[in-house]
Amino acid sequence: MSSNGPGYPPAGNTPGGPVARQGGNGMAVASLVLGIVGVVFAILFSIVGLIAGIIGLVLGIVARRRAVGSRGMVLGGIVLSAIAIVLAVIFMIIGAVIAVHAVNGS
Repeated sequence: MSSNGPGYPPAGNTPGGPVARQGGNGMAVASLVLGIVGVVFAILFSIVGLIAGIIGLVLGIVARRRAVGSRGMVLGGIVLSAIAIVLAVIFMIIGAVIAVHAVNGS
C-alpha cells in the first residue's frame, strides 16, 4: 500500500512514483518559433508574417509575465516577433506603393 491510502497511486516524491515534470516552456518556445516564422514570412507573404508576429508577441509577453521558460528564449521571441511585425508593415507599404504605381502607369 502507498502512504496516500488504499487505491491511490504513490506521491510524486516517493520512490516508484510518477516523475515530476518541469513544464511551462511551451509559450516561450512558441513565441520564439512564431517570431522566426514571422520574420521569414514578413518578406515573402507579409500578412502571414504580420499574424505570426502578433501571436508570437502576445505569447512572449504572457510567458514573460508568468515567468515561464528561459529568459533568453522569451526575450528572443519578443524581439523577433516585434521585428516581424515591423518588417511585415514595411513590406505591405512597399507593395501598396508598387501596386498604385502599376495601376497609374507612372
